[in-house]
Amino acid sequence: MYPSCQEDIIAELKRRIDAGDYTEMLPPASQLAGEFRVNVKTMNKALNRLAAAGVVERRKRFGTAVRPSGGAAGEARMIEVVFSGFTAPFLHPFWSEVLEGLHDVFSAAGCRMILNHIVSEPETHLFDLSRIRLSEAAGRVVVGPGEKRLLDWIAATRRPMICAGDEVSDPDMPGVFFDFTRGIGDAIDYLGKQRKCRRIGFIGHIEAWINPGMLQKFHAYLHAVQRYMQMDRALIEGCWPKPGNGRAAVRNLLARTRPDALLVASDLLIPEIAAELEAQGIRIPLVGCDGLRLEKVPDDYRTISAARRECGRRAARLLLDAMDGKLTGKIGRHAIEAEFR
Repeated sequence: MYPSCQEDIIAELKRRIDAGDYTEMLPPASQLAGEFRVNVKTMNKALNRLAAAGVVERRKRFGTAVRPSGGAAGEARMIEVVFSGFTAPFLHPFWSEVLEGLHDVFSAAGCRMILNHIVSEPETHLFDLSRIRLSEAAGRVVVGPGEKRLLDWIAATRRPMICAGDEVSDPDMPGVFFDFTRGIGDAIDYLGKQRKCRRIGFIGHIEAWINPGMLQKFHAYLHAVQRYMQMDRALIEGCWPKPGNGRAAVRNLLARTRPDALLVASDLLIPEIAAELEAQGIRIPLVGCDGLRLEKVPDDYRTISAARRECGRRAARLLLDAMDGKLTGKIGRHAIEAEFR
């Protein structure tokens, strides 16, 4: 019996390295391809994956060399972070801290983190898989994208992977996700009990046909707000959380009705919403949902804080444990509760 797929070939080559069959150099890819009865392209992919995992080192016109100690766990491994967003990830005030948390753990483990910034279609927010290229990384963290087809496509590469940040609706997709449910409930209680607000509006995602997990904040609002008021559709305004959309959203809402408080699903929209309210002479409490440090916000503003850096650190630790075989089962799904402050 000969190994029939990349995973089997990799396992057999690692077994030989661990057993001392290869101590310095592996045979040429063409020779191994003949032995394993696969084409050279398949063998090169297998060897590249061993290189990404830090087991071997490949150089043009030199060959494939065994790394010292067969590639100690964490040594020179490459981790790919797949990120989707409308701006450069390390400049994004929310996602940059998640990425910093990932980097904290991966760098301490001696891994090399590479960033793969992918962009969705502006109108549909869908991804064209034919235009996306993945590296030969040993593991992957997916930050931002929630489209099931994309996540399944990445998972099909059979490398350890984990999502970090926004919840995805697939219960089998491993990840560390923010849970805003209790934080939003506490914020609505503050507005309803302490501020005596009875017309609490919402601006944010109210429909998501790609990833229903994006509606977590809206559903938490619907559940909590009905403790203080009868549901009023006029108080709800759908809005994609991209700078430039907030001012139009609050104008649309105010054209229909007058809230006495607003819950805004993205802190990025708070400054422009506050500016529009001030321009219209309206002073009401504002609650954001990200815990960002913002400039030029009104005094009557509070936020629900998410531990973004810890989210990245926890996701990175879980991925490394999975890569090193330290987990007894699947990576699973892990929640980080956001807190109203």
